[in-house]
Amino acid sequence: MFDLSHADVSFSLFTSVLGHNGVEGTRDISEGEDQELEKQLKLMNKPAVKTIHTEYGDIYDCVDFYKQPAFDHPLLKNHNFYFQMKPISLHKRKRDQVSSKDKEPLQIGLSGGGCPFGTVPIRRVKEEDLMRERNASKVMSFADNTPGAHYAVVRTRGGQNKFNGAGATLSLHNPTVSGSQYSAARFMLQNGGDTIQAGWRVDPTLYGDSKTRGFIRLDAGQSHCFNTRCPGFVYVRSDIPLDLVYDKITVPGKVGYEVQLYIDRDLANGNWWLLIGDDNIQVGFWPKRIFTGLANPASYAEWGGEVFAPPGTPTPEMGIGDVPLGRTAYDSYLSGIEVINSGGRNIAAYNTETFADNSNYQVEDKEHTSVGHLVLYGGPAQG
Repeated sequence: MFDLSHADVSFSLFTSVLGHNGVEGTRDISEGEDQELEKQLKLMNKPAVKTIHTEYGDIYDCVDFYKQPAFDHPLLKNHNFYFQMKPISLHKRKRDQVSSKDKEPLQIGLSGGGCPFGTVPIRRVKEEDLMRERNASKVMSFADNTPGAHYAVVRTRGGQNKFNGAGATLSLHNPTVSGSQYSAARFMLQNGGDTIQAGWRVDPTLYGDSKTRGFIRLDAGQSHCFNTRCPGFVYVRSDIPLDLVYDKITVPGKVGYEVQLYIDRDLANGNWWLLIGDDNIQVGFWPKRIFTGLANPASYAEWGGEVFAPPGTPTPEMGIGDVPLGRTAYDSYLSGIEVINSGGRNIAAYNTETFADNSNYQVEDKEHTSVGHLVLYGGPAQG
């Protein structure tokens, strides 16, 4: 039996929500809406073996590997996956990547070693999270290309592309956003209607705060969501949450922080693995069986910045909050951008072009630098 107290749910018909102007308010919800929220929370919050409270106010439930949200996916009901499984045939990437500048060490795991063996950390969803997202959905969609979203990216050109992975080293920043705005840096792999993304974002609607957090995104079939908010991504580690807070942020000209992220396809079975950090830690994977287009190699990849503001309203900062100056010590960037070709070799991304759909944001594509193929991007808020 599911324990309702475990879900940290308040079933008051007067519920606090975050308005589009970033100010908390209240809104009447009907008894029917309240019951629907309760139903959603029961489905999303799994019974916990252990609960971890972080210094940032997050609650992570340590969920049994076999009860994690991924396995609610109808195509994963009869699976043979297991805790701490590893890819069979993944390209060996060098551990010591070239850094774009002297960087400080970055901690990416939960304190105290994380969850117990055999469990995975799932961030608890609260009623106010669902209410906040429902309120924001009136003016935005969580899908790419929604009205109000803007991009400054480097992307691969069309052709007979076959990519078995992509990745980069991302500089970490905390652009100013408010209300329903968000600002992100990420890379994406796509084939047909299927896309997978990884990066960081500042997104009060998604997270309820303005901290810089890691994220992944899945779009495949009926699954369209961030992190583990819908079935699809299979966790295999107990210590690294997908939506972790990056509390060490680059100070331009003084100290730089960055994180390495890769998405690689297992050539033996077609599963797409998320790798994070200098050691290329294998956090989990998207199984081949949930995809149509990405059941095969990707045909498109892109790297850069993305922002959103409701149409007709001011747009937020992107990256460092200024246009590129041509120096990684002062710019927001993705360095060492790469793809894995059809033969399983990682190579610098080639045959690329720049794309920016708003003059406020700029992007530069520099192919031959001391840190590999480099993407510089960013822009100020637009009043």
